[in-house]
Amino acid sequence: MTSQALVIGISGPSSSGKTTLARLLQRIFSPALSKTFIVHEDDFYVPDNRIPYTTTPSGKTLQDWDCVEALDINRLSKALVHIHSTGSLPENLKSIQDFNEEADSGVSLETVERLRGYVEGRLSTSSTGKSEDGGRKRTLAFLEGILLYAPEADKGHLLRPVHDNIDVRLFLPAAYEDVKTRREARSGYVTSGSVQEPPLPQRNSASDGSGEGGEGQQTFWEDPPGYVDDIVWPHYVRDHAWLLVPEGEQDVDTVELVKKTGSGTNVRTDVGIAVAPGQGSRPMTDILTWAVEEVLRCWEHVH
Repeated sequence: MTSQALVIGISGPSSSGKTTLARLLQRIFSPALSKTFIVHEDDFYVPDNRIPYTTTPSGKTLQDWDCVEALDINRLSKALVHIHSTGSLPENLKSIQDFNEEADSGVSLETVERLRGYVEGRLSTSSTGKSEDGGRKRTLAFLEGILLYAPEADKGHLLRPVHDNIDVRLFLPAAYEDVKTRREARSGYVTSGSVQEPPLPQRNSASDGSGEGGEGQQTFWEDPPGYVDDIVWPHYVRDHAWLLVPEGEQDVDTVELVKKTGSGTNVRTDVGIAVAPGQGSRPMTDILTWAVEEVLRCWEHVH
């Protein structure tokens, strides 16, 4: 069966600009296509009280929101299969991402309008893939998240079902210093809540008005002190060692991997992942222009 959608993956460390880029791309492609939408990996976390705990080297026991076990990978991969087969989001998927704060993109309205016109011009040169009323049939879905890709050599990787359902794999590097500064500047994150009461420590209930406890009880996660250094960055390096560390030097513990990675911007470009120009140093305008070209290249190829 012909796929009804193209899924564009946007991954990278926390605070690397994934959600911002996804929103900009949707704004640029929406006028030219019949349907576009964003899929946030954050909507596929397991319930709050099932997030695993970990003990840091300093002896602190914390919830670990940055490990693959915190995500419902089976549900996410099924959603991607549904998107490919129907061109639509699953009916029961409700996003909490819009409740989280939205950062300034740093991209001017003029740039967005210019890229919109460019996209429309490129797509209008092809008559294939259009419906009878002139609209493009195929859906464009932008999937953003911290854990999307798997090394090709590891066919049993936990993220393999997600990786294999992504048509374009974009990666946004970010330096450790930038990740730490941006992440620690955030007030926190709205989460979907627990499946039972009472809520876990380090959370403040924020009801959405649909009832007490269980589903419909949103909560708010605030990073404990030192969370970036204890959890976010070490886990990012460990899970992306195949992207960040040369082949043959990856089979070491996490502490050694962090040392080998350095600032984290020397990302491999020979493993089937499209890496943003500048290795995390370019402004979002440049990243957006690059991403538009990557998406168009795939769209024109399948059409």
